[in-house]
Formats: sequence, C-alpha cells, structure tokens
Amino acid sequence: MPANEQLILAAIRGDIEKVNILLSEGVDVNASGRGKTTALMMAASEGYLNIVHHLLAADADVNIKNDSDYTAVLYAAESNYPDIVAALVHKGADISVTNHYGETALMSLARQGHTELVELLIAWGADINVTNFIGDTALYLAAENGHAYTTQTLIDYGAYVNTANVVGWTPLMMAAARGATATVAVLLENGADVSARNRWGSTALKEAKNAASFATIELLKRAGAKE
Repeated sequence: MPANEQLILAAIRGDIEKVNILLSEGVDVNASGRGKTTALMMAASEGYLNIVHHLLAADADVNIKNDSDYTAVLYAAESNYPDIVAALVHKGADISVTNHYGETALMSLARQGHTELVELLIAWGADINVTNFIGDTALYLAAENGHAYTTQTLIDYGAYVNTANVVGWTPLMMAAARGATATVAVLLENGADVSARNRWGSTALKEAKNAASFATIELLKRAGAKE
C-alpha cells in the first residue's frame, strides 16, 4: 500500500502511533487518496482530536478540498465534533467554504445546536444569512431541529427571521411543523410573520395542527395566526 494511503488509513483507524511513524519517515501530510481526501479530513470526520493536532503540528493544510467539495472543518462540523471544528478554525480553516449542498460549517453547527461554536464562527466572520442550494439558512436549520437557544443566539447576531427557502418554508413554519414550541416562541418574540405561506399555501398554524402540537397551536393563535 502506498505511504499516502497508509497515512489516511491510520487516520481513519485512530492509529496515532502509525501516523507519527509515517510522518517521521517523511510522508507528505497533505497527500491525498481516493477522491482527493486527506488524512486530516478523515481524522476530523472520525473525531480523532489527538490525530488532528498531530497533523496540524506537521503543517497539514486545513483548507484543501476533496472531490465532494468538503474540507476538514466541514467534515468535523457535519460529524458533530465541535472540539475539532474549534481546533481547525484556530489554525485558519476557511469558514466560508461550502460543500456540494451549498452548506457551511455554521449551518451544520446550527442544525446540531452547538451555540458556543456558532458564536465562535460568527466572531470569526461567518456569514450568518447565507443560504444553501435550497434556500435554507443557519437559522432555519436551528429552528427545524428545535434548538431554541441557538435560534435566539443567531437572531441576536443578526439572522433574518423571515427568510423563506425555495419552496416558501420559513423558520417559523418549520419549527411549528416540528412541534418545537420553545423555538416557535423565540421566533414570534422576534417578529416572525405568522401569515406567511409556503408554495402549497400552508401556514405555521396549519403545520402545527398537522403535527398535533397543541401548545404550539395555542401560542400561534395568541399571536394572531390563522390558517
């Protein structure tokens, strides 16, 4: 097996001893394998923080993209490893980079409710209102998954509350459809439009009824929502 593939395999397996041996033998830390994937990407994807640190110390390039348009920070964010995201960002990872879905690391972290990391990326200049290829924002993804605190934090930093995706779904509609009452409350308190309709003419109230979320229904009605 070629040395570059050995390094990538060691990163996938979490074999730090093998990683160190290969690096000491002069294997290129940025050598890529199938799909132009690097050892750093695989270590980030698998959650091996210690190997990530060793690869970074060996000058691994944090911004190489593979054939799927993923970088190490995108893998770490999507795989739910916030400590690795932080390590990569502190080493200069480009936080504006998008994958083949048009999603940024901020979107992945918002979807998972990692508020502290969301704040870190915003502080480092992440575009809070950028959309993916179907028009979803970080706020939409946080609301969709019922992360009320993350939703509030994004709004506090300037996220647009009423941005609709390509089929007209707003964060409020999606939170209502999920029965995420606390998130619905946050959105209403920050000016979410209860009268907005998606491509099929549905409203947040109708979606709450479809979800049989009675607390959400009452909350929306008190805010003046109608079907």
